[in-house]
Amino acid sequence: MMRRMNNLVTLFTAASAFFFGSFITKILSTVDKCPTHRSGVGAQLEHHPDLFLIVLVLSSPRNVDHRNTMRSTWLRYVEQPLALPYFPEEQIYLPTYYANGHLMAERVESQRKRLRQYINWQGSISTRSSRKTQRGIRVKHFFAIGTGQMSRDLHAELQNEHMQHNDLLLLQKHPETYHNLTEKLLQSLDTLTQRYEFSYLIKVDDDTYVKLDSLLNELVSYDRKLLRNAVEYGNDPLPQLYWGYFSGRSKIKTKGRWKESNYYLSKNYLPYALGGGYVLSRKLCEYIANSSHMLSPYASEDVSVGTWLAPFRHIYRWHDPRFDTAYISRKCKPYHLVLHKCSQERMKKINDGKLCSTDTSPSSLPEYYYDWMKVADQCCDNLVE
Repeated sequence: MMRRMNNLVTLFTAASAFFFGSFITKILSTVDKCPTHRSGVGAQLEHHPDLFLIVLVLSSPRNVDHRNTMRSTWLRYVEQPLALPYFPEEQIYLPTYYANGHLMAERVESQRKRLRQYINWQGSISTRSSRKTQRGIRVKHFFAIGTGQMSRDLHAELQNEHMQHNDLLLLQKHPETYHNLTEKLLQSLDTLTQRYEFSYLIKVDDDTYVKLDSLLNELVSYDRKLLRNAVEYGNDPLPQLYWGYFSGRSKIKTKGRWKESNYYLSKNYLPYALGGGYVLSRKLCEYIANSSHMLSPYASEDVSVGTWLAPFRHIYRWHDPRFDTAYISRKCKPYHLVLHKCSQERMKKINDGKLCSTDTSPSSLPEYYYDWMKVADQCCDNLVE
């Protein structure tokens, strides 16, 4: 009798241990996969598993006229098939690794050569009839707007706008303030990585114009070349793209709305892509979204992104003079792909092809190539001629 009782106790203990262990394992695996639930998105988002690019526009609630101008100009290409002469892959730079395992940064000579090649290629396709290739890639855009602490009337206006266009990312937990932009970006990335499968994301402001067809054309060629050469990276991780116009000598703000109270890493901000527009590959978006509860938020969302990604050895920081993304615009040039600080009128002129060919205004901001081989203070002295 005693032996039987002992057997029952042993069996019960083993069964309890098994189920308890399974329960804990389930919890841990759920936590590992669990989204951070930062977003609180108001409008329902449909599942879209095969997007190539997401266009994320950080927009202010009352900037409906800006949003409509973007919809009627460069965002029209979201719905149209990409049809351009295929961008030549021989002009695509793919970084390789040093023996110590760090990804090589592109040198100034290579940046200069590639810009010259692009200008020549751009001229050649405009002066002769080139065969256009249609590619079945899919693009989707969102205007991210915080609706926390918003009046009922304004919220109703945004809901009506979303019903009409189906392109608003309404963030219920986000109060729309200048001091909350980093949290707004985090919530947006969290929501989009949860709901959508995509390859790349471009973050822009609602006063940015993107020559979307040209940017897509080159990004597709880059992506194809990278995947075709993936085996050459061996045991090293595949490079992850961070594409924009970088600065490494920006002084840390000590006053004003961008004042930084917690930036102690260096005397300047760590290198980051200027905020008018930059491209991130999906894995970088996932890392930021999944690690957001451990990352230090800074006043500038774009400084934050550069700082968060600084330690990684496998990020390809593609500095591109064709991104005019600083706090004031440079002189518009035909080779620019992304242009910041655009009024509605300027967007319409660029879209009609009238501005970059006739813009003779002086610019107080010189264009430069980024010298990754030098310390940050000396990064940006090689000017684009």
